[in-house]
Amino acid sequence: MSQPPRTQPPVRPAQSDLPEHGSHAGEDQHHAQHPSPRVRQGPVAVQVRNLTTGYGGEAALEDVSLNVAAGNLVALIGPNGSGKSTLIKSLVGLLPPWSGEIEVLGQAPGAARHRIGYMPQIESVDWRFPVSVREVVAMGLYQRRWGWDRLRRLAGRAPNESAAVDAALDRLRIRDLGAEQVSELSGGQQRRVLLARTLVKDPDVLLLDEPAAGLDASVEEDLQGLLLELAEQGKTLIVATHDITSVFEHYPLTICVNRRLVVSGPPAEVLTEAVLVETFGRHLMVFHRDEHGYTVEPHVWHGQHDH
Repeated sequence: MSQPPRTQPPVRPAQSDLPEHGSHAGEDQHHAQHPSPRVRQGPVAVQVRNLTTGYGGEAALEDVSLNVAAGNLVALIGPNGSGKSTLIKSLVGLLPPWSGEIEVLGQAPGAARHRIGYMPQIESVDWRFPVSVREVVAMGLYQRRWGWDRLRRLAGRAPNESAAVDAALDRLRIRDLGAEQVSELSGGQQRRVLLARTLVKDPDVLLLDEPAAGLDASVEEDLQGLLLELAEQGKTLIVATHDITSVFEHYPLTICVNRRLVVSGPPAEVLTEAVLVETFGRHLMVFHRDEHGYTVEPHVWHGQHDH
């Protein structure tokens, strides 16, 4: 295969920048219980055109353009400080563009918020507030930014909302924690609470920032199965991750950023050795190519905030 370009690919109207591909290189016997969903070509769910944005006058992303067709499961990769969280916050509508345009499901992110599920990094949440697991999950039902006190007055009043919360708790296997204070939970449990909050309103687009960080192997495997299930249901998922090996094994598509878009497409095709070295540099400690793709050891995660 030819070397992927280092320059940003043009946006193709009404098509995904992430091209169609069949089976992906990471499937093996160990993960056969979670077959990767097919790459879908269809209506564009997420479109970014020439996005530049950042914090305090310093650009974190520059001139990024990409399309993601509806129903795809996409891994978003790059080293700390590469702009993964910045891109996700921009897609949610939490961070306005300095220049360029963003559309989610054909609308500006703010207008599409009721159809978007967002899971932030666990480090960005203040877990000290006295609120229960059930109340945090119920918070995901509201479109606006609701204060904790207002949430506590309203949570549980509507039977249909209560049923939705129960379903989300059951899906993440944390129903027995519903009355617990979130401040008393382990990091892995807190991540599952955040994911339940993301899923409770049954969004069409899910934007997940490091959902698997800190999870033990069995819980991470369950999470991956859930993501694949959601993709098969037609949901569009963009998942920031540091686990490059998991990208090859589970994700049919990837977006690779390092302040700019580096490449996008099927991991087995676009994540060449040269691209990985260019993107991660010293953060990639070891990797080699085998029949399933690359085996890599990314930099050690220390929980720093990742723009």
